[in-house]
Amino acid sequence: MFKNAVFKILFLSAMTISLAGCHVVDLDENGKPIIPMSAAEAGLLKNMTPEAISEKLWPLVKKDARDNAVELSSIKKDTSLVSFVRFQGVVSRLDESVIKKSLIIKSGDYDIELQIGSIIKGNSIRDSASIISFDKFKNQIQFAQLSKALNKKSISQVIQPDASWAGKTVNVLAAVTINNNKITYAVPLEIKEGGL
Repeated sequence: MFKNAVFKILFLSAMTISLAGCHVVDLDENGKPIIPMSAAEAGLLKNMTPEAISEKLWPLVKKDARDNAVELSSIKKDTSLVSFVRFQGVVSRLDESVIKKSLIIKSGDYDIELQIGSIIKGNSIRDSASIISFDKFKNQIQFAQLSKALNKKSISQVIQPDASWAGKTVNVLAAVTINNNKITYAVPLEIKEGGL
């Protein structure tokens, strides 16, 4: 009996000591353990917010745009593409008549509606950037939110033209979508007043 009691005390002592070394892990809303990320995992794009990704990639996106932009005048008719483009044109007007603000620019055969307001449509910047690919992201939602973050970042960095720009020549670096000879979702990365 004495041996049995000693064995029980030793067993309980060993269990108490082993439990003292345990770490209680928090659970998420689904009851699954939340396992902390390593520093390397935290640095992966799929584990960052779209805003943080935008901040991290913005200098690379701008460099990509400057280095790889094609001249708008060199794009053949009946071409469909999403690309960074450079062009020079004359400002027709500033359109503030709708929720989204835009600068209308005449360049060659194109009337380009350059989105410059707080509401920017499309994925032109994200889809033009050669450094961004879907496989680096967690899911479609994060990938879509990155478009919004990049658009917002771009608009925060460009000069905001006003109505006095009408009739003036501008040089533009933008991300555009071209379908059926029509430019849509044009988002400026740079707008400079004046000719070449």
